[in-house]
Amino acid sequence: MADRKRNFALEQRLRFIDFLLDHYGRLNRGALVDYFGISVPQASIDIRTYQEHAGAEQMRYDLSERCYLAEKGFKRCWP
Repeated sequence: MADRKRNFALEQRLRFIDFLLDHYGRLNRGALVDYFGISVPQASIDIRTYQEHAGAEQMRYDLSERCYLAEKGFKRCWP
């Protein structure tokens, strides 16, 4: 049962990442931390998991903006 809850929670966070990139074109760890109440390291893990699932070409980290930006041609993984 705990694994199902954990998987559901992770899926909700991945959907949120997908939503932010699609609607706002950007994402930072703070958005996940604030919305879900998770730790910064967990937010980093979730972003990495999203990149592994969706493909690294979907977004890139911008050092000057200090956030992830959706790449041109971004396509949602979760409609």
